[in-house]
Amino acid sequence: MEVGVLEEDVAPSIDLLESMRSVGYSLEAAIADLIDNSIAAGSRHIDIDLEPASGDYVAILDDGKGIAPDAAVEALRLAGSVGERTSSDLGRFGLGLKTASLSQARCLTVVTRHLGERTALRWDIDHIKASGRWSLLRLAPIEVRKLPWANRLDLQQSGTLVLWQRLDLLVGDAADPGELVRQRVEPLIESLALVFHRYLHARKGGIQIVVNGNTVKPLDPFLTSNPKTQVSPTQKIAIGGDEVKVTAYTLPHVSGLTPDERRRPDLGEHMREMQGFYIYRNERLISHGHWYGLARMDDLSKQTRVQVDVPNTIDYLWNLDIKKSRAEPPASFKTELRRLMSGVIEKGRRVYTYRGRREGGAPTVHLWEKIRERDGFRYEVNLEHPVVSALLSGLPTGDASRVLRLLESLADAFPVHDLFAEMAGNVAPISADRADDAAVESLRVFRDSTDTRPPVDEVVAMLAHVEPFSTMSDLDAVVRKIWQEDLDGTE
Repeated sequence: MEVGVLEEDVAPSIDLLESMRSVGYSLEAAIADLIDNSIAAGSRHIDIDLEPASGDYVAILDDGKGIAPDAAVEALRLAGSVGERTSSDLGRFGLGLKTASLSQARCLTVVTRHLGERTALRWDIDHIKASGRWSLLRLAPIEVRKLPWANRLDLQQSGTLVLWQRLDLLVGDAADPGELVRQRVEPLIESLALVFHRYLHARKGGIQIVVNGNTVKPLDPFLTSNPKTQVSPTQKIAIGGDEVKVTAYTLPHVSGLTPDERRRPDLGEHMREMQGFYIYRNERLISHGHWYGLARMDDLSKQTRVQVDVPNTIDYLWNLDIKKSRAEPPASFKTELRRLMSGVIEKGRRVYTYRGRREGGAPTVHLWEKIRERDGFRYEVNLEHPVVSALLSGLPTGDASRVLRLLESLADAFPVHDLFAEMAGNVAPISADRADDAAVESLRVFRDSTDTRPPVDEVVAMLAHVEPFSTMSDLDAVVRKIWQEDLDGTE
């Protein structure tokens, strides 16, 4: 210490507890933080109960190894020591249990069983303010028995019960707290299904999370079970002396989704905002729905999702926040990613812009043609389409002119904005029931448009790349049947 300089200890005001409550936790982020602790404790089953009748409490019970008495006091200390960190650790600041819990409730109680010994501790904001002391309460056995879910913990060999009571910030001034709490159950399940989907995966011996009696099923954002999902090779990028793994996924067009997949919000109306990077820290999702300035959030890239696996050894480079709900990539990582992004984004765009092309074959001849102009684009009926051309050439000049005007009017009235709104919501387009009949009739028009009828094999080869025939699985058989009709005298 410098000569002539005095030191003075300045203890924080008890009002610090109230200030800590404004960190910005959502209910979903707060409970996810507690689940991190349960996973670190080796839990296989985690029960969460949002009291649905009166909204009096939230209980989180796990079957982990529990906490030893001395360690329990340290765990409840504000910014307590997190001890020696392992490579699989999900914590960072030593604040999660306290700040997450007190962000929702005024009273936090932790009851834990470790090697048969039970410890019960409580932070009570109202008691602290009344006493003027940072006093951690130790509960007597008679008080523990009164707690919701304490009897369930007693049935286990080990585990931890976290109890939130006086849910002032969670329920606010709601006239019916129970109703408000019930409304939060489904969004919580959806959030946990995504954040912990890699831990919940049964084939990997995953953990089980139950919310108000509902088992949380993993929500894989990359649709790895869908055979039409395209997976790019994993890239390994050296950052801060460690390795970050990057894997890009291109999701199927809506027509390639199963009915169950189409009902998922992240694959339907919310698909646009779900594109981008998915940052994982030890397989736990930290952040998603951002391109971090490396790409634009638009509808042509909404099929693209990029998995980024980050080890906890380089947390300091990622600006990971206390809530573990946001991470900002370091500049060196962005530089490496920029090199990879153009190909990844282009693959997602091709899901929409090249749907009419056959691999290894000629481009499809479309019925609609996109015309680009200086100020934008428009669509016109393709007059060089074989069926359109055959129809017009077979009509008298006056009739052909009137049909041409009709096609132009249809093009002018094309509902572009409505189509955009539907596709932005990832609504699946369907073909009208008359589509097959119209295709057959178009074949007859094409057949009768020339005096010299080309061989069937040549017609099939040509129409295999012409809408709407290019999508017909039995094109060869249909063409042969149509070509045979007038030879048999039938139509």
